[in-house]
Order: sequence, then C-alpha cells, then structure tokens
Amino acid sequence: MSLLGKYLKGWTFRADRPSLEVGSEIDVFVAESNGTTGRAYIGDTELLVDGAGPDVVEKQARVRVTEFDETAASGRGEFVEVIGESSYTE
Repeated sequence: MSLLGKYLKGWTFRADRPSLEVGSEIDVFVAESNGTTGRAYIGDTELLVDGAGPDVVEKQARVRVTEFDETAASGRGEFVEVIGESSYTE
C-alpha cells in the first residue's frame, strides 16, 4: 500500500443528499417552524418535523423518520425531544 493509500485509508465522502431510513432516529437542527411543523435540512435533504413548534427552532432535536422519498430528497419525521442548543443562539 502506498503512503497516500495508508493516509487516506478509512476516509469516506459525505453525501449532500443522504438517504434516511424510516423508523430510524436522527439528530438535526430545526431551522424554522410554522407553529406545528418544523423544517430541518441535512445537506440538500429536507425533512418536515411534525410536533416541532417555534420553541424548537435553532435547537438540536432528535427526530424519528416516518417517511422518506430518496428521489426527491425529502421526508417527514416526528419530533422526539430537544437534545441540545445551538451555539449561535443567545
């Protein structure tokens, strides 16, 4: 194995349109909310989060994926809990 091969061993590239598995729980930052449904972005993938109200905006939340369309890179999930704060909020 070359020196470059040894250096790059185990490296992977992150996709800008990740695939989400229905039933899995993921951690996301909720970007906005219309009052009852939040919106989170994972790369170019958009996830609508049912139950994520305005109090969850700009916070890290755990979400259970309920549906996902890989072709459209969009899906829906259910809000589970807030797990962290954004370092950008006061």
